[in-house]
Amino acid sequence: MKKGHRAIFKKNSARLLDMWSGEEEFGRPLGCVTTSFTFDAELFEEQCLARFLSIQSNPNESTKAYLVEREDKLSQCFACVLVDLAHAAPDRSLRWNLLPVTLPRGGVLHAKLTLLVWENCIRVLIGSANLSEPGYRRNQEVMAALDFGQQDNPPPELLKQCVKFLDRVRSFAPGYGRKDSGPQFALKIFLDSIELRATKLPAAEKMDAECALISLVPGGVSVVEQLRELWKGPAPDQAWVLSPFFDKDQQASVTAASFAGLLTLRGERLVTFTAPGVYLAGGTLQIDAPQSLKQTSHPSLEHAFSIVQQRFDVDGKEQDRALHAKSVWLERDGRALYMIGSSNFTAAGLGLHPRHNIELNVAYLIKDCTSQFGKLCSQSWPPEESLDDLEGVLFLTGQKDSAENPDAPLLPGAFGLALFDAQGGRLELEVGENAPPTFEVFSKEGNSLLDAASWLRDGKQKIVVIPWEDKRPPSSLEVRWQEVDRGECTAKWVVNVADMSALPPPDELGSLTLAELMEILTSARPLHEVVVRILERRKKNDLGATIEIDPHKKVDTSQYLLRRMRRVAQALEGMRERLQQPVGFTEALRWRLRGPIGPIALARRLSEEDPDGAAFMITEVATTLSEVQWRPLGSLGKSGVTVEVVETLRELQKLATKASAPSGLAKYVRASFKELLK
Repeated sequence: MKKGHRAIFKKNSARLLDMWSGEEEFGRPLGCVTTSFTFDAELFEEQCLARFLSIQSNPNESTKAYLVEREDKLSQCFACVLVDLAHAAPDRSLRWNLLPVTLPRGGVLHAKLTLLVWENCIRVLIGSANLSEPGYRRNQEVMAALDFGQQDNPPPELLKQCVKFLDRVRSFAPGYGRKDSGPQFALKIFLDSIELRATKLPAAEKMDAECALISLVPGGVSVVEQLRELWKGPAPDQAWVLSPFFDKDQQASVTAASFAGLLTLRGERLVTFTAPGVYLAGGTLQIDAPQSLKQTSHPSLEHAFSIVQQRFDVDGKEQDRALHAKSVWLERDGRALYMIGSSNFTAAGLGLHPRHNIELNVAYLIKDCTSQFGKLCSQSWPPEESLDDLEGVLFLTGQKDSAENPDAPLLPGAFGLALFDAQGGRLELEVGENAPPTFEVFSKEGNSLLDAASWLRDGKQKIVVIPWEDKRPPSSLEVRWQEVDRGECTAKWVVNVADMSALPPPDELGSLTLAELMEILTSARPLHEVVVRILERRKKNDLGATIEIDPHKKVDTSQYLLRRMRRVAQALEGMRERLQQPVGFTEALRWRLRGPIGPIALARRLSEEDPDGAAFMITEVATTLSEVQWRPLGSLGKSGVTVEVVETLRELQKLATKASAPSGLAKYVRASFKELLK
């Protein structure tokens, strides 16, 4: 049996953020869903989503341009993050959903899975990196990227399994089973559309390796047992484990013994543990692994160790690059199984503890380690230093797994889905019967919204409705309650949105005049560039130019009717082109129809600023809308488009008939809408 370590051919590295960028042939982005243990909302929005949506503006250079472009592109794309409750971000844009996950029997959401969906491709990312600055910018991580398109696909069954896994994960988040609105309802529709696409993918072509998911969910099979079932032929005689975290003290040797059961029972066997390491002052070598791993569970079993350095010279400067990758390599007679993903080498990470985590890994069955694919897999293992002599090596004890529950109190499970209804101007708060006997819910500004006394007085309502008058919607609330051991506890309660299309637009888009709106619709430049130009012009006017106050004079009604019609016709053509772009889900369609640069907004501006011609012009808006050649994608079908368009036409009808008009014109308006709505 070969002793020592597999050869490292060369370091294979890439920028993880680049994985979020699509190719031109992928088409328009439709949506994404991702899971993480720790989470940085700013990184997700300004780096990950920015690449996925191809956002060009930089928030550090032009905040207004970024806000407008983000609003425009996020309104057309579904985005959802499932994150462990302990790390749910209280402050974020409400244009994407955030679902905190809690496992009732213990353990944490530790899986790192991302699905990026474009028109012509679905990319699956499975790895070790959390959606955080260290995970995506500094740590040594490992990630698998699987692209599902029209050719050269991995097995479509893998994509279906990812959808099934996400559906299981979301069952531990608030609002599961809700079938009318909200983040869970939207996520289910999105996942269903991915599963439907998976059924239409061509079968996978033969490759140098088979690929399989190794998932760990409550009530499921352990990672060790899944590896045993996946391995074909005589059991492996060598194993390499890469992990930044291990169980504490003696429990680590128990976990190692369970893992060693994967190896052959005959002859010599070797398990090599690769962990973070550092040379201390005086030359002592420290390895971040427990001393108990030096003990083996059988005389024929040998344990070896190697370290991965965490400080590197980058352009003449030493930088920390913490090891966070997790991998397992099993080998025998030139065949191998290589697993990468989120599972640390702990009982909770491998499913060897009753209160284990939710984890996700991907395993490759490599037929020939010397093949091109086998070498590529080998290259993803970080450079390591073998410890041939353990004399004087300092092993750590009492090490804490990064996925252990934090000391800070978690929001009690009785506080379920907090939903903001922008149309109704209200909050809907789910409160279970097992709520703490003493609690109070506050807004971010410190205003009391609900307390235990009023909740009890009103009969322990499962859904408490609270009017919301503030112009700014809440992204989180604060809950305070009492516990016997801790006294007063505080935690954030994440708020999601019932219908994102009803969210108020940024001030930069909500205050557009008719002339400015038509300028946007007739421009070939990106929306955010035109809006910034308008804002700069406003600023110049504020500094000295005379501004017309009377809104009736903002449109030059002294011009001939033909000229006015030409301007509106150009704007309507721009509106038509915008509406005819592919659209992937209902909320995106609603935003196009009812958002700040849609037909409803244009009609309202016509009513306010050009009342004499509003009836006729709004009828032209409706006619243009009825002639749009829609391109629904994803979960949005033609029938769904028809429902929304008809409702919009009815709103336009109300605005047109309400506008003053001569009897002949009024008759024309009524007849036109009767024809459009039949």
